[in-house]
Amino acid sequence: MGDSPQSKQYHKIKNLTFFLSLTLDALILLIFFFSGLSLQLKNFVTQYSSHALWANGLYVFIFSLGMYLFHFPLNVFSEFKLEHKYQLSNQTFGAWLKDDLKKVFLSFLIFLLFVEVIYVLLGRYPNRWWVGAGVFWLLVSFVLAKLTPHVIVPLFFKYQPIQNELLKKKIFDLFKMCGVALKDIYAIDLSAKTKKANAFLCGLGRNRRVVLSDTLLSNFNEEEIEAVVAHELAHYKHHDILKLLSINSAVIFFGFYLIHLFFQYAKEAYSLSGLDDISFLPMVLVSFLLFGFMASPALNGFSRMIEREADRFSIEKTKKPAVFVSMIKKLGEMNLAEFEPDRWIEWLLYDHPPIGKRIAFAEGFISH
Repeated sequence: MGDSPQSKQYHKIKNLTFFLSLTLDALILLIFFFSGLSLQLKNFVTQYSSHALWANGLYVFIFSLGMYLFHFPLNVFSEFKLEHKYQLSNQTFGAWLKDDLKKVFLSFLIFLLFVEVIYVLLGRYPNRWWVGAGVFWLLVSFVLAKLTPHVIVPLFFKYQPIQNELLKKKIFDLFKMCGVALKDIYAIDLSAKTKKANAFLCGLGRNRRVVLSDTLLSNFNEEEIEAVVAHELAHYKHHDILKLLSINSAVIFFGFYLIHLFFQYAKEAYSLSGLDDISFLPMVLVSFLLFGFMASPALNGFSRMIEREADRFSIEKTKKPAVFVSMIKKLGEMNLAEFEPDRWIEWLLYDHPPIGKRIAFAEGFISH
């Protein structure tokens, strides 16, 4: 199955924007450090506070503001103009900017927390800081996973009750068949922002909830939505969140250890006042940027394997592979997905199998 010219062009621009953003990030961080601007910023903030927490916090605020302003034109193009050009966005510029500022504020708070904790660890435990940093990352990841559906999602979307009783019965019956408790089913007003469709499962135990986008409810029939929900249910049944968290944690621990080794060299090479010298932060970020880029093919490959098994679960539990094919094809077309991306793009960037491969996989069940 071939891609439409519109889909090909859209993803070509998206991929170019991704690599451009990555390259610009690395260059600006390197320039900021080697030009001496980072050291000047450190000297500037220490004039206002000799306390490391306050000085580091002020450094992070000014640094983050500068990076946001630098990225703003590219963000407007890739997240607003491009989405409107391909008729995927329903937002006005004001609404988009409001959401963007919310995301930036939340990201800043998390980034600030990480930097403050890591630099405290660097100062107090220069030989074992990376262990504490890895544990802290794991803790924050867990807390964010718990807070996202109840705190973060409502900042951007409104939860609404589902009125379709037939659909509710199908989903409750599916959960009952799989031996999983379900409290309720909700919708979110995704159409206020985009024409794309999505669904997710959140909560624990008897508080577990299914959340469907209103775009999914408006464009898919009950059987197709059941197939989507069965896929999401598979992630719970297979303990996929725990698997992904475990492998990501292992990678993060290894990344922090590599940064630790880099610090031993950098302290002498760049005449740092200590391992907790905040002026070296741009180089730490460059290191993580490069490490994350190199680790992404393996992490994405593992994620694609998990997603393939979730597709298998959905098809086997609903026993309607033709419905799954209809659903995934429609979802791909709505989201303007690339059905058959280049192999190297799939290998590097895709955490789900491409739509074309998911269709071929489901069609294999039809032929048998």
